[in-house]
Amino acid sequence: MEDGDIDFVVAKSPVLETLNIHGCNKGLRLRLVSQSLRCVQICSSVLEDIAVVKAPRLERLILEGFRSNAVVLCTRVRIGDAPKLHALGILEPGSTILEIRDTIVVPGIKASPSTMATGIKVLSLNVRFGNHTDAKMVPSFLGCFPNLEALHIISEKCDHQAGSARMNRSFWKQTKPTESVKSCIKVFSYREFRGELGEVAFLKFFFRNARALRTASISMANQSFTTFSMDEATRKAQEASNNMASRSCEMVLLGSTGPEGGSPWSFKRGTDYSFDDPFSAVQIHNIA
Repeated sequence: MEDGDIDFVVAKSPVLETLNIHGCNKGLRLRLVSQSLRCVQICSSVLEDIAVVKAPRLERLILEGFRSNAVVLCTRVRIGDAPKLHALGILEPGSTILEIRDTIVVPGIKASPSTMATGIKVLSLNVRFGNHTDAKMVPSFLGCFPNLEALHIISEKCDHQAGSARMNRSFWKQTKPTESVKSCIKVFSYREFRGELGEVAFLKFFFRNARALRTASISMANQSFTTFSMDEATRKAQEASNNMASRSCEMVLLGSTGPEGGSPWSFKRGTDYSFDDPFSAVQIHNIA
């Protein structure tokens, strides 16, 4: 398969609604132009660059399990003309170069019409909160989606920390919340919680600013794969949620018996349009 082959097939398939790619070891470079695509899912692949150039019916862009090789260390995700794009993930702030229209999102970028994708309501991020370089990209990413209603976080284990724990804690104390965090996000889930300082600092930041929050869940990592104190992590999660800005939020703490990082992505799940949120474990109804 050569560069441009997939682009050609997509462009010449006027009724194609779903594009699924799994296990591609070559550095994929995709430039999507389609009048029919509704869902794109790329899993467990080496993805170098994906540009949504013109896709007026695209609703879901799901990128799961990024893999790197000697050449491809980062993935560029470019969102162009996709007015119906509703759900986006699973972006990795540490290794994803996000571009909205012609603007690359960098740490500290100020939100403006040129950096916003207003149609996206559901976002999933895979974050190493122990790495300050990764963590400081999270507010910049969130600022691109002012109408976000559901935020799903997967906490990735950090083998090599960049920046001290004190630096991470100070960063989240000083960070100003985006409009979506303050006023729009109603559903929040956090998976693979281990009680690390960076994780706790982020949760405290989020809960003390998320005024519209209605449901929140924190799922612990599986102790079979990660060494941590469940009791200590549970206590820290409860403490992080003590000062919630929302007085009507229902929060649950959950355990985990699944594999590290969660179960492999299901293409069927991504194309189940009876579920508004493909990243949520359960469907949430009637959140006003």
